[in-house]
Amino acid sequence: MDEYRVKGITWRVFVALWILGALVALYWVTFSMGWGTYIGYYADLPDDDWLLARHAWAAVAILSLPPMLGLMVSAHRARTWVADDGLRTRRFRRVRFTPWQEITEIVIDRYRYDNDGPYHNLYIQVRLRNGRRRKLPALTTEPRMYAVHADMVARWNAANGTGVDADAGAPHGTEPRMVQLTK
Repeated sequence: MDEYRVKGITWRVFVALWILGALVALYWVTFSMGWGTYIGYYADLPDDDWLLARHAWAAVAILSLPPMLGLMVSAHRARTWVADDGLRTRRFRRVRFTPWQEITEIVIDRYRYDNDGPYHNLYIQVRLRNGRRRKLPALTTEPRMYAVHADMVARWNAANGTGVDADAGAPHGTEPRMVQLTK
């Protein structure tokens, strides 16, 4: 069984620094000046001047603390396991198993926003027999994306009993395809 996790240190350092800044702002407001003084400062400002306040950075940092913590935990927990019997994925709250027989197509796709990085804009998507699509977590930063895709397709073909190569085709008349990335 192969396990894939979110890799890369850059985003973790950024999120950790953001969380540290938010905690410093929370500490500063709570223990240095007090919440009554802080809220009273904003209550005395004119309505059109609230963005120009001296302490607006603290409000932004404190309000962004829960989403950043959620992002950190969610990315840390995200996993994809590729096994002989199917795919197991784990996101923030749930683990999901998808047997190979339920999969009709395994596709490498790219994000829809304009991102020109070599690896981080790719992801593997699984299409199921019921018409749903599932994006596999923790594979977006995998530098060996095409090798992982070929391994998945080979296991999928082996589990369905076709004995076909990963590049030759898939059972039931569908072909796993790799999307050609163009600008």
